[in-house]
Amino acid sequence: MKKALYHEDSGLYLEKMRMAFQEHYEQRTDMWSTDPSLTDAAVMSLKAWRSREKNALASVLDIGCGNGRALEHLSGLSAYVGIDLYEHEEWEGLQKRETVPVHFVHQDFMSWSMDQGRGMQFDLILDHGCFHHQHPDDHERYLKQVSSLLHEGGVFSLVVWGEQWKTGLIGEDGRFHFSFSDSQLGEKICTSGLELVSISPLQAKAGISQHHVIAVKI
Repeated sequence: MKKALYHEDSGLYLEKMRMAFQEHYEQRTDMWSTDPSLTDAAVMSLKAWRSREKNALASVLDIGCGNGRALEHLSGLSAYVGIDLYEHEEWEGLQKRETVPVHFVHQDFMSWSMDQGRGMQFDLILDHGCFHHQHPDDHERYLKQVSSLLHEGGVFSLVVWGEQWKTGLIGEDGRFHFSFSDSQLGEKICTSGLELVSISPLQAKAGISQHHVIAVKI
């Protein structure tokens, strides 16, 4: 990896990130697609929301949903929206199979949230592995958009890499690879208009140390 060059335009970076993910999926190097830690985090976050709302059905937004496999681990939903830079062949089958309304969006989260997603709100928002790849110029705006899409009392579940990873590096595929400490995450969550509930260690399938953050909109 090499040091990050922050002067790159975030729009140009988005296209680079889109191409990188496409290559990973087409070459079957998408290790995150079979990582149980991410589906475990989805289940835990739904339990966190349900502990507050009891028996209510949850509407879910899954940012960077990948092949949509989190959907198959979540029960008691009223609706599910998954968004990803790569359009997955599994989406169509999931839409036909599920009994709740399921909608997949082939787009980047930021442009969708400020366009088609404007005015929509969800009970639970998942971001399990996307935020740490975002352009640094977009970090604050990204989290504020997440906050704007949550109902009052809604839960945000965030999985990012832990602080022992060197921060601000760019991989060979051109993506940023940020890692965060507990204090950095707490500060970012609070400035986005959310209240931090917990930060827990989460071990990825590849042995990478991760943080699982749960926050609520008060």
